Amino acid sequence: MTRRFLHPAALAGLTVLLLSSLGGCTTSRTVVVSAPRPCEQAGADCMADLMQALQSWQAAYNERDPAKLRLLYAPGALITDDDYSAVPLGGSAVPEFFDEMARRPAARMRWLIGNLTLFGETAVRSGECEFDDQIDGQLVTRPVRYSLAYQRIDGRWLIVLQHLTARP
Repeated sequence: MTRRFLHPAALAGLTVLLLSSLGGCTTSRTVVVSAPRPCEQAGADCMADLMQALQSWQAAYNERDPAKLRLLYAPGALITDDDYSAVPLGGSAVPEFFDEMARRPAARMRWLIGNLTLFGETAVRSGECEFDDQIDGQLVTRPVRYSLAYQRIDGRWLIVLQHLTARP
């Protein structure tokens, strides 16, 4: 009795054919998510997305939610404010900038005016806002100038640089 073996190339071809035919039998589907459109491309609504990012920052600040606020910053972002300068925000430690929120539960902010300039996948927002807080039972309003630099990362606008300074 003579045994006949398939040539290695024929065996490889049959294996590919068998595996490809079995691939259609699965019940799970793969969802393909397309990359976000570049801001210069027609149909991209980067300005609206940036305005939403600003509103998200205000909402997280006013809700006094440091975890939500921190998610709006890119890894390695810098905060260089009058009262606070931070090392990059990467890593697991939450910087003091966010921790101080718990010590000021009545603080709120609002945007007053601002200029927004788009540079492709980077944007700069600068203007004026106000921060309200209760100090010794009195409402104190602090006018502030701000600059925020955003980078679009995986379709989300994240803060890469923040600077707030008291308005003279």
